[in-house]
Amino acid sequence: MKARILVVDDEQSLRQFLRIFLRKEGYEVDVAASLAEAEKSIGDNVYDLVLTDMRMAAEDDGLKVIRSAIQKTPSTQVVVMTAYATIEGAVEAMKQGAYNYIVKPFDNKDLRTLIHGALASKDMAVERRKALREGVQGKGSFEGIVGRSEAMLRVYELVERVAPTNANVMILGESGTGKELVAAALHSRSDRKDAPFVAINCAAIPETLMESELFGHVRGAFTGAVQTKRGLFESAHRGTLFLDEVGEIPHGMQSKLLRAIQERSFRRIGGNEDISIDVRIVCASKKDLEEEMKAGRFRDDLYFRLHVIQIAVPPLHDRREDIPVLAMHFLGKFAKQMDKPITRIDGEAMRALLAYDYPGNVRELENILERATIIETKDVISTASLPPNVTKIGSQGPEAVSLYPEIFDVEGASLDKVVDRIEKDLLLKALERAEGNKTEAAKLLNISFRSLRYRLDKHGIE
Repeated sequence: MKARILVVDDEQSLRQFLRIFLRKEGYEVDVAASLAEAEKSIGDNVYDLVLTDMRMAAEDDGLKVIRSAIQKTPSTQVVVMTAYATIEGAVEAMKQGAYNYIVKPFDNKDLRTLIHGALASKDMAVERRKALREGVQGKGSFEGIVGRSEAMLRVYELVERVAPTNANVMILGESGTGKELVAAALHSRSDRKDAPFVAINCAAIPETLMESELFGHVRGAFTGAVQTKRGLFESAHRGTLFLDEVGEIPHGMQSKLLRAIQERSFRRIGGNEDISIDVRIVCASKKDLEEEMKAGRFRDDLYFRLHVIQIAVPPLHDRREDIPVLAMHFLGKFAKQMDKPITRIDGEAMRALLAYDYPGNVRELENILERATIIETKDVISTASLPPNVTKIGSQGPEAVSLYPEIFDVEGASLDKVVDRIEKDLLLKALERAEGNKTEAAKLLNISFRSLRYRLDKHGIE
């Protein structure tokens, strides 16, 4: 299959030259004259390589193209074209995830060699992606995050691609979805893994203490400052600083945070020396920060500094296939802690757990299993041990459980085999309804064509 390349440049003559040159080299080529056109093409297609100019008209630049390409398809490689005057920016692009850069005007031979290397790197990324998926399917978890649904696999792939870079990352998701676990996974997969991972919940710190917590203070800086204190920025030097609920930072404090990120230095309260830092910033928010910007409550320049790469963690009700493995994980954890011989969840209880919507997400499921483990007196979790609001909703039961009522009542039933059986049946039914059209079958199942192809291969379905 021909490799597909997207060329992004606002100079028409260069776009035309590259389209002709790359097609002669045997590639499929699309072109875009702006960031908006590039984002539309990236959204509609899967590219092996994106070749983008570093600087374009208006505020378009290669860094934004990199972000769009990586978020859509983590295995896509990006090569940046730059002039001598902007080589520094191209090096920054590599830190943000670009494969490499080439200086204009360039030699065709050099471009050809660079593209071959980028596509070889892409093939290696695809193999790593396949190994990641197989590993998660086998263990059911990734860096301590439990779940192997398609939605979570995409999160893991993005973490693996972004972690080795220095790009700041914004993690979005509802409360209880596990945003801090994703941040910790980014740290543990990065070159900073041997340095500190420092987490701060911005919503839990009073406004009057925020500056001291982040930047520290010197002795005597204010009443009560009886000794010099290091701030969290300093504690996270060479590591990762995780700002949870960053949308709660007071507006007046946001300018000081922006300066520290831009200058890579800060001063303690009452101090007169700049302290240099090397910190990667990972943020999380349950608020819509774009709406906060429009309302004037969050600085747009700070937002764009923090929002280089976005990782969206799905709510639990959007990945119900993860509920059984999460429930069993928590049951094993609490049964061990409480020294109770509980090893199963009966069919009615699992039906209730699968049907519930979890406004508190994974954290709520964990609390439900902790409660059930405390209350249960037998060796199996039953509906009697679940909260009334869960069992009331579960009385109807989701489709998967009603189709396979026996699988949750079998002693020692293999969760992997159960999930595989349901998945294979749904794939076959979708193909039958779509009359063999795989694209239509993927739409019926609300998954990508690539995901459908992976699952068909896994089950040996032609």
